Amino acid sequence: MLQAIRSRAGGIVVKVLFGLLILSFGFWGLYTRSPFFQDKNSPDAVVAKVGDREIRADQFQAALKPTVDRLRTQFGGALDAAQLRQLGIGDVVLGKLIDDSLLDQEDAHLQLELSDEVIRAAIKSNPAFVGPDGQFNRQQFDQILALNHLTEDGLITRLRTEIPRGDLLQALTAGVRIPAPVIDAIYRYRSETRVADVVTIALATATGVGTPSDADVQKFYEAHKDMFKAAEFRGFTLASLGIADLASEVTVSDADIKKMYDDRKDDLAIPEQRQVRQILAPSEDKAKAAEDALAAGQDFATVATTIAGQDPQTIDLGLVKASDLPKPLAEAAFGLTLDKPSQPIKDSLGWHILLVTKVEPPRTPSFDEAKQQLKDELTQEAEADRLDHIANQVDDALAGGTSFADVAAKYHLKLTTITATDVGGRDPAGKPVSIPVSPQDVLRLAFDTGENEISRVNATEDGTIFVIRVDKITPPQTKPIADVKDQIVTAWTTEQKQDAVKKQADALAAAVAAGTPLAKAAADQKLTVTTPDPIGRRPKPGAGVPTPLAAKLFDAKVGDTVVATDSAGAYVGQLKEIKTPDSTPADAAKALQTELGNAARYDLVGQLTEALKKRFPVTIHHDVLDKLL
Repeated sequence: MLQAIRSRAGGIVVKVLFGLLILSFGFWGLYTRSPFFQDKNSPDAVVAKVGDREIRADQFQAALKPTVDRLRTQFGGALDAAQLRQLGIGDVVLGKLIDDSLLDQEDAHLQLELSDEVIRAAIKSNPAFVGPDGQFNRQQFDQILALNHLTEDGLITRLRTEIPRGDLLQALTAGVRIPAPVIDAIYRYRSETRVADVVTIALATATGVGTPSDADVQKFYEAHKDMFKAAEFRGFTLASLGIADLASEVTVSDADIKKMYDDRKDDLAIPEQRQVRQILAPSEDKAKAAEDALAAGQDFATVATTIAGQDPQTIDLGLVKASDLPKPLAEAAFGLTLDKPSQPIKDSLGWHILLVTKVEPPRTPSFDEAKQQLKDELTQEAEADRLDHIANQVDDALAGGTSFADVAAKYHLKLTTITATDVGGRDPAGKPVSIPVSPQDVLRLAFDTGENEISRVNATEDGTIFVIRVDKITPPQTKPIADVKDQIVTAWTTEQKQDAVKKQADALAAAVAAGTPLAKAAADQKLTVTTPDPIGRRPKPGAGVPTPLAAKLFDAKVGDTVVATDSAGAYVGQLKEIKTPDSTPADAAKALQTELGNAARYDLVGQLTEALKKRFPVTIHHDVLDKLL
């Protein structure tokens, strides 16, 4: 097994890992500061111990944040700590960190190591770092790392653990294949359909419900108070500071700019550039005719428009670098003699004839030319560092007992008072609340912080730091019956109609069970029988069969009659036929092989990590974990 793992180093697993790595870039750089994390050696900051390695609180928070952000985006709002616990999010995130640690320690036990050459090759071949010319682009590489607050050494360190981890899993799961009989059985189950006669009793057809009495209104209100609750509201004070607020505090010296220029001179170099024109012909015949016309001395633009039928606006490509063009065109353009057209070149867009009218040799910008760009970069770095320093000072001051107001004044934080807002950012009157800093982040933190408590210092995606003091929590309260009477009447009426159509559907089903054909029983009640297209286990919207009815039909035998309801009415279905596919199409078999194979691989990995826990015992400090949610 060990040899199999080593033989895979730098292979396809590297590419897969890099895909995951680049996807995660968007979450890096977002971090949480808290006095809880200041003492990194404190045993209280250890969430779990795996073998002889620790998972610390800051690692857990860094892994938790992107997961919570995705969930909040998916559910369209904030999730409080109680909801996170209820969903088990903390356990899932910690479980992933534990599994990673187990695999890393097994890699070390197996002495899996990567050479610098393998890592270098992995970086240079990764699509995220490859330019339009198909080659590794150093500037693109540096930009991606800088955007994610990652150094080259940091990336290499990360890859030294992630690549062997992936190779270990690849060696374990590479041979997984699901047997064809299993594929066929699952396909038949999923693709099975039902043919049924269906009677629909729409809610709107229910009549004679009447108007509820005061006693009915009171009874409904008492039984459904949750329907009439006002949202929880919170009042808080926000203290924030952004990079723009530090513009006057940060200066960059010419000496620093010059040093950066000297360090990055090679990266600043501008490659050879050429002024290129093109004729783009739709066919080889047109391209040949254009080539002959140019050889006869005709004007390039005239040939492009009259023979190739080209838009004049697309003739001049401007001053371009080789990396700006597709590789075949770049090789031709940068191999041409000045003012001499190329031979026709075919690609997916058509046939190209290129003409170079100007050549600018490669050069390195002078210090004066690059100075402003470098100054801007250094200024941004200095501002970010300054803001980070202030954030830590604010954390320390608050942890030391300095009042919220004094800390805000000392560090020039901008104060904003929010009197009352719900989790969606609206006041009790339903109007939007103005929040100057990333409302989603601020509201999430406000609803995660207790009354009269001060949050940890947080940072938004653009680098702005902020801290919150929750001044007041107004818990959800049931609205007075007088304020919601109209809503109660509407809800009561709907409930009565639902009961009425359900009783009508039950009576229809009973008549069929007693021997009356469904068509006659329906006609007696002036209802219509329809036979929709064959029904799948998961009917599509508009298929004519609601999901509750489909589910019951799949539990029924041919000839059975079932009743189902939803918010639109009640339904009676009589199963006529069960259809099962005879064979599995090749494309479906391939998709199932992938889906089920991945599930089997996941199970194998789970078995491996469970076994590794015997070699590397796991201890979870639940008291610390609870503090972090």
